[in-house]
Amino acid sequence: MIATLDMYDFPEIREATDAWWEALARGFSAEGLSGIPPHRTRSSEESAAWSNPDLVFTQICGYPLRKRYRDALRVVGTPHYQAEGCDGPRYRSVVIVQRGAGITSIDALEGARLAYNGALSQSGMSAFRALLAAHGIKPDFFGDAVWSHGHRASVSMVTSGEADTAAIDCVTWALLQKHAPKECNAVEVLARTPDAPGLPYAVPINVNGQTVAAYQRGIKRALADPAAHSARDALLIDGFSSLTDADYGEIDAMETRARERGLPSLF
Repeated sequence: MIATLDMYDFPEIREATDAWWEALARGFSAEGLSGIPPHRTRSSEESAAWSNPDLVFTQICGYPLRKRYRDALRVVGTPHYQAEGCDGPRYRSVVIVQRGAGITSIDALEGARLAYNGALSQSGMSAFRALLAAHGIKPDFFGDAVWSHGHRASVSMVTSGEADTAAIDCVTWALLQKHAPKECNAVEVLARTPDAPGLPYAVPINVNGQTVAAYQRGIKRALADPAAHSARDALLIDGFSSLTDADYGEIDAMETRARERGLPSLF
């Protein structure tokens, strides 16, 4: 059986992520859940485990959850992060540009080169689309778009000038500022996107409500576990809300509003 926590798994905090999973596993076992692996599984691709039949627990971005995995995964709830742009279980993205590039407004991004972490990303794609749609931006706004394969790589591309802008998950942005601040020095925040439910914890779709409730109690045990304090601090985790799949329908609504405003695609 496998459990993954790959969404914010930077090398600088990998040990903290391991320790956080171990605290979660203790909490789940204390609630009588069986088949809980003592150590998490790392995947080369974040999505590799989301349809794996051996999966017992994971964290996933809300957009791929709604677009591709809603028939495979069930939301358990959503962690809170101590990051600017977060409000309880909600988060938003920061839109970054190269410091000193003279880009001071959304309109000034017309013709710019966009770096995006993935087409199935709430923070790097859908939230940015919602922001642009609210500004009346129409298709073909950007001059080019390049798939960076990750938020951290998007920051690097804006830093180097390979791209002009990117939307970065505010938790990722806060973690980089804390653990790799030099990577952020050459860029600045231009704007912030609308907020949405953050990255949920999820289990296989066939897990029943009683078991989901046990997972929720186990997460709360982990949050109260003194042995996990330093891990939570490193990961910026400071709470949990028992959101459901229905709460993530808001992500569908965000996409629909952008389409209705004339922006069906970011690139």
